[in-house]
Amino acid sequence: MKEELEKKFYDEFPGWFANCWGFECSDGWFDLLWNMCVELRKLGFDTGFAQIKEKFGTLRAYANGATDEQWKVIEKAEIDSETICEVCGAVGKLRGKGWVYLRCDKCWNEILEGRKV
Repeated sequence: MKEELEKKFYDEFPGWFANCWGFECSDGWFDLLWNMCVELRKLGFDTGFAQIKEKFGTLRAYANGATDEQWKVIEKAEIDSETICEVCGAVGKLRGKGWVYLRCDKCWNEILEGRKV
């Protein structure tokens, strides 16, 4: 994720990402992650994250601790990521063999075009 987008999380949710490896995903999931954090704050979440990343094409958010209700919010974001292009945020789907990507048609075609070089 771009540094300026990560900074928005650090500023809005101070301390939540202090011990986090950073955001190991692309900008397309910004809104998804932002909405997840807003919902978690409403539920009193304050333990922070160890890692936010893409794994097997979808979002993984590893919290340092959470209530059952807070885990449901995290799990919902992970499930919702299964239909959101990680690059641009448009509707996407899992694609690829071996290395799996969550991409919309446009972003997937860019990957395929890059392979033709």
